[in-house]
Amino acid sequence: MMVLTLSCTKNEDPIVELPTEYEGQKVAIGDGFAWSYVKTDANQTPTSIGIRFDGAVMDDLPTEGLLPTEFTLALPSEISVAPYDHITMDWNAHGHPPMMVYDLPHFDFHFYFMNEAERDQITPFDSVEFNKPLAPENLAPLYAETPGGVPRMGAHIIDVTSPEIAGTGKFTHTFLYGKYNGELNFLEPMVTKEFLDSKEHVEKEIRQPEKWMEEGFYPNAYRIHYDSNEDLHSLTLMNLQKFD
Repeated sequence: MMVLTLSCTKNEDPIVELPTEYEGQKVAIGDGFAWSYVKTDANQTPTSIGIRFDGAVMDDLPTEGLLPTEFTLALPSEISVAPYDHITMDWNAHGHPPMMVYDLPHFDFHFYFMNEAERDQITPFDSVEFNKPLAPENLAPLYAETPGGVPRMGAHIIDVTSPEIAGTGKFTHTFLYGKYNGELNFLEPMVTKEFLDSKEHVEKEIRQPEKWMEEGFYPNAYRIHYDSNEDLHSLTLMNLQKFD
């Protein structure tokens, strides 16, 4: 947790400035650790939310099984950022459907609006809830709702301009929305292991819906970054803006 410096003038009490960065508890992944973090301005208004993980996370990842390996990251306990409840970092050793699109080893980073107990209620048989459409004002421009869904997750809403969807290139990173029962329930950047191993830096705009369904702080960009000095990767939802 990063804290600003105390300051004072003669005959005055010290001005105690609050932290501008908070970190969640570390979770073991591969040979390293990952954790959530939140940055704020001096007024404690959240400005970004994300995940950091050290380079050793990329070593000794699971290789067996067709289902993703889910790692749950709690948000920092000192600050609440609506509408986010928790984050998962899902490792897909062999990718996932659709084949020839997302069948590369990659991480799915889910920023869930619902809690884990609510997620546990989402079953493979919830076809009505998976396929209930969003209201038009809740669907971001040039995003498309896909049929069906995933247990404990929901249905996916894909960016039709992404290279792997538009047919202009292969999957490296992309940003999806998630829904369940006609409501948005997660934000999801997806990033290949190959891209993370390249240690490239990227910032990309997030197209937002005309109207958000829940009051809270929503990003207009995401960033993938590697800090060579600290050997730290980060995936950040940036430029959070408050919507009522």
